[in-house]
Amino acid sequence: MAKQKQKGAQSQGAALPAKRPGGMAIAADWPVYEVLLSQGWDQPQALVIILIARRSPNSGKVAVASLLVDLSCLGVKSAQVRLHKDLAEYTTGLRAHITGQQPMMAADFDLAAKIVLTGLAYAASFGFKPDPVFAQAEPLLNGANSAACRTPVKTGGPEGKPLFINGPYDDVNKIIAQLQRTVGEGNFHYMIGAGPDEPLLLNSLDEA
Repeated sequence: MAKQKQKGAQSQGAALPAKRPGGMAIAADWPVYEVLLSQGWDQPQALVIILIARRSPNSGKVAVASLLVDLSCLGVKSAQVRLHKDLAEYTTGLRAHITGQQPMMAADFDLAAKIVLTGLAYAASFGFKPDPVFAQAEPLLNGANSAACRTPVKTGGPEGKPLFINGPYDDVNKIIAQLQRTVGEGNFHYMIGAGPDEPLLLNSLDEA
């Protein structure tokens, strides 16, 4: 069996690159207006929701990105970006949508970046890529210093092994096959549910 790769922890001290072209590059140097993080983000098996908003000092426009980060396996599972004309539109737009779904709290910009970088690196160690929209959202992380954040960001599930919990849009067979190739049978956990009325299919988690 292949040994589980351990790259996630090495990424936590990395600095974010300079702004990238495309997407929200226009807002990469705007002041950070606010950063929100889902409450309980550091609990085992929690999916982390991050909201980052930057506001233009000239036009008042607000560029915002929301990211769904799976620290247990898949990294940045989904990303959304919006450019709002002003604070009022932002408050009633993507911000309202996110806060209406999940209790959120104010968070440190460097911590948000550290969570994203750690999730990206951990997923990449198994061959998983982020949501393509993340490339558009990435400039909003410009200037963050994850190395300055001392809050630990843990990856993986039980026994430190990757844990895959499927969502409605995940290609379960493809993801399981990828984990089998990269870490080997028995070196990862999974919880698979086909629908709200169907039981979860678990591997060794139910025996741990």
